[in-house]
Amino acid sequence: MKIGVIGTGGIGGYFGGLLARAGMDIHFVARGKHLQAIQEEGLKVVSNQGSFRVMIHATAEPHEIGPVDLLLFCVKSFDTMDAARFAAPMVEDDTVILSLQNGIDNVQKISGFYGEERTLQGTCYVEASIASPGVVAHIGNPGRLVFGERTRRQTERAQKILDLFQQAQIEAELSDDIERVLWSKFLFICAVHGVSTLTRAPLGVVLSCLETRELLVGVMHEVEILARAKGVDLPEQVLAEAVALAESYNKKFKCSMLRDLEWRRPMEIEALNGMVVKLGKEVGVGTPLNQAIYACLKLENEKILDPFWATQLED
Repeated sequence: MKIGVIGTGGIGGYFGGLLARAGMDIHFVARGKHLQAIQEEGLKVVSNQGSFRVMIHATAEPHEIGPVDLLLFCVKSFDTMDAARFAAPMVEDDTVILSLQNGIDNVQKISGFYGEERTLQGTCYVEASIASPGVVAHIGNPGRLVFGERTRRQTERAQKILDLFQQAQIEAELSDDIERVLWSKFLFICAVHGVSTLTRAPLGVVLSCLETRELLVGVMHEVEILARAKGVDLPEQVLAEAVALAESYNKKFKCSMLRDLEWRRPMEIEALNGMVVKLGKEVGVGTPLNQAIYACLKLENEKILDPFWATQLED
């Protein structure tokens, strides 16, 4: 099976690296100094589970890869539309596109280009990020993938992809209710990313302070209410499970949105807390905690996207 990865950051680099280490026919789309380092020295994954380096084919041009059987879609949510257009040379009639992105609407965007029949929904649980050009750092538990068909059917293609991940010793699960899984992860990530980024604090620090811990749980509860209002069949213990998952993370864990803020890079605020606010208004569910986080981080994001705008207002 020929595999493509678009978005060679923490998620794409970590899982793609494991597939490459297992000898899979895999090709990466990357850019900038990260691409240059991978082309010259290979991709290095530094992990407490065992570090390794793999020499792989990486390029900035999808047409140099050509059509693939499986495309792992790992770009930031705000890049989904542009990346979907850009990936066209890698997609043909039988290509399966598996989104492993943050948020709940990426597959719908991708399907707008290539049709629902080509897409699979998925999510991942991993503490990984780019440490330096050509290097992905992983801490904590081994990364885990959950994916499935939007139709809830068990299909031969999904089973083949599951077998592929398992051959690479990747912990993977095929779900028959991927919407429930995505919303459970969405509940978790809106709280962890939102509160950690707003407070500029690692997850362990957030959980150690009573007030910020209560805020984190409150954000989760708002998303749970929203999901149930939209008819999503979340597990009864979804809140307790999300808190337990947060507590299982390394205490020094910094979410990707906090790292983006620190490095003055665009944040996924619209796809996370912003999406909660938007959907809450659509169905008549109040989301005041998410609204407060969204308002504050949207302003920070605007200053990152257009520093000149912010300085003009200060005059």
